[in-house]
Amino acid sequence: MKFVTAVCLSLILISACSDDEGPSNPSVGPDATVDAAAAPDSAVDAAGEDLATVADLTPSPDTSEPSCPAATSEVIVFETEDGVELEADLHTTGSAGSPAVVLLHMIPPSNDRSNYPLSFREQLNEAGFTVLNVDRRGAGGSGGQAADAYLGPNGKLDATAAVSALAALPCPPDLARLAIIGASNGTTTALDYTLHAALSGDEITVPRALVFLTGGSYTENQNPVSALLETSGLEALSILFLYPQDEATWSEGFKSGSANWTHSAYEESGHGTQLFDSAPSAMTEVTEWLTSRL
Repeated sequence: MKFVTAVCLSLILISACSDDEGPSNPSVGPDATVDAAAAPDSAVDAAGEDLATVADLTPSPDTSEPSCPAATSEVIVFETEDGVELEADLHTTGSAGSPAVVLLHMIPPSNDRSNYPLSFREQLNEAGFTVLNVDRRGAGGSGGQAADAYLGPNGKLDATAAVSALAALPCPPDLARLAIIGASNGTTTALDYTLHAALSGDEITVPRALVFLTGGSYTENQNPVSALLETSGLEALSILFLYPQDEATWSEGFKSGSANWTHSAYEESGHGTQLFDSAPSAMTEVTEWLTSRL
């Protein structure tokens, strides 16, 4: 009597069906040719199911990238950790993973986010940056007390909330390529946030680049700039000090700070973002410098 000792499970993996008298088809081996006419129409598993049919019914995984909203410019509102509501202009690129720039204006309440010309924001956006232009607390459409934006511990919370707002976008930018631009005492918040982020470990995004538009002694209201050189994780931080020559003293005091720190002085006068009015080429310099760093 013959006993079947193996079951042929597929056309690719073939085991010779044998009986007590030895191999019934000794020609089957690595170099043998399978007779397609003698093969079943589909592989059958032990339960009798048609495996080919099951495979056909299994949907393929969706590996396509989620679509992003078209590039847009809009006003958004978000809240800080201490409950202050901030208003900002958002310029998106229409794609995920772009570098990002947060803009911090001069001293509130006499200044607000309108300090940054639309032409500058559009230039950054056209260069591929997601741009968030923030009314700091106490200025423009934002709540809170103006003095808290640059004196004491809460000014940095404006920048923290701005970065969190970018992270929450439907198609967020690549915050590993984050820059913060501070004008006049907007540099205070930029400095305070950067040190706070570095000391917080992975909980808060550390910027890769800073731009100080006419920094001064007010920049160091809470922290010395030298702390950037002493804090772990900031060794590769790039800074552009950009200022009019008639206000060069403070900025040029840091020329020996780091090889990643760049200084650029203009003959034209203009404090902070006012330099963009007297020397429009400064806007292009900032954009090109950020592009090269991010």
